[in-house]
Amino acid sequence: MAPTHTSERLANNEKLESIDCPTCERDDSELLFRKDSLSIVACKGCGLRYVNPRVRSQTLEENYVEAYYPPEKINRIQTDTMEWLQMAERLEELEKHLPTQGRLLDVGCGIGTFLHLADERGWQPHGIEPSKSGAACAKETYQLDVQRGELFDANFPTAHFDAITAYHVLEHISELNPFLGELRRVLKPQTGKLVIEVPNGGSLQSRLQNADWPYVHPRDHLYYFSARTLPKLLRKHGFRDITLGRPKRVSPKEGARFALRGATTAVLVRLHLGTVIRVYAN
Repeated sequence: MAPTHTSERLANNEKLESIDCPTCERDDSELLFRKDSLSIVACKGCGLRYVNPRVRSQTLEENYVEAYYPPEKINRIQTDTMEWLQMAERLEELEKHLPTQGRLLDVGCGIGTFLHLADERGWQPHGIEPSKSGAACAKETYQLDVQRGELFDANFPTAHFDAITAYHVLEHISELNPFLGELRRVLKPQTGKLVIEVPNGGSLQSRLQNADWPYVHPRDHLYYFSARTLPKLLRKHGFRDITLGRPKRVSPKEGARFALRGATTAVLVRLHLGTVIRVYAN
């Protein structure tokens, strides 16, 4: 697919911008499908799927800061048993990879549910959250050290964190290479652990459903990583010892049906075909 370099417009008059593949740093791609008047392409060099052209990053950031966590959404998250089970599952697996609690940064921490559990288990929690209402909730409800803004706004010291987590964040980041470079700078070398979880663009469900896959939101899900393309991008930024986690299905209910679904999920995860991928790296 040849680069277009000219601004296009969506039906609602939003300007688009064309980009290069963040891994290969060139636009040599082929069209996979279209959704919501936007094109999802695949890089011919590394296979990464991404939206191109896409809604300008400034538009996305403005919408997120002001409107992502309305009061009804905050209340729903705080009272959702599944939310807390999911956060506990993430923390449990992190502690298997890094058993000593230390200084933890959660990028895109939302209203602070994950950090709240980490705080209770002895971590030193810190958060970054661009949403005004999300950051305010994390600070006021859970008394967490959360800064409102982007990662670069915080200006953290070099080699500062023992662990950095970014759950369902990377697919939203418009400038991936500077972002990953900053994560590496503030993570402790050798001993520090980076954790990234994203929707799995190479999942069985994604392959079967294409544009109908529920995670295809091309206005704000800008990339569709796989178990192959995400580690390749991380290695480009000097991350090593990259391993794939094994996220588990959680449910407040038990029984034969849940056990069967859990077993099916575990098989798909082992084959890198699960709904999400979770990557650990030093």
